[in-house]
Amino acid sequence: MIEGLQALDRSFFLWLNSYHAEWLNGLMTVLSGQSIWVPFLGYFFWYSYKHFGKKETAYFALFLVLTLIASDVTSSYVLKNIVNRLRPCREIDLKPLIYSFGQKCGGKFGFVSSHAANSLALVMFSFKTLNFKHKWKHLIWIAPVLVSYSRIYLGVHYPGDVIGGFVIGTIWASFFAWVYRNHQGANR
Repeated sequence: MIEGLQALDRSFFLWLNSYHAEWLNGLMTVLSGQSIWVPFLGYFFWYSYKHFGKKETAYFALFLVLTLIASDVTSSYVLKNIVNRLRPCREIDLKPLIYSFGQKCGGKFGFVSSHAANSLALVMFSFKTLNFKHKWKHLIWIAPVLVSYSRIYLGVHYPGDVIGGFVIGTIWASFFAWVYRNHQGANR
């Protein structure tokens, strides 16, 4: 059964990775970088400060950092080293089939995607705790989807790695949002 799932994941990866265009290369590289999150973090902190004040923003920042640490440690250090699944770009027989334009491959193992876990954890925790009121609030969910797709586009993660990352990000964001909301209730 595991072999069948891996074969399906591999086929889905090759299909998704085959949709590429030279003009997208730079965008996908930026989406996989860390700087893409600076405006999001700025907006989340500004929103928290504007609606909840300085003290609550400090608590928001603390719990957001805890969420990201838990998500990153689980995905980068625990699961990757337990599962030991090679990244697509590390698979010798797969390498010639992957769209490549000189991008970096990353570490040896890819399950689960830390980019997927952390980007979803960031957005989900913020969404669950800040109670956004604007009508376009759901568009924020596009960001982790695009970041995660960029990892497949760049050939460094299988779709299963991304799904696993989404699960890890969801678990940690939900847990810390629950703790944060209980903290808020106790302080009111």
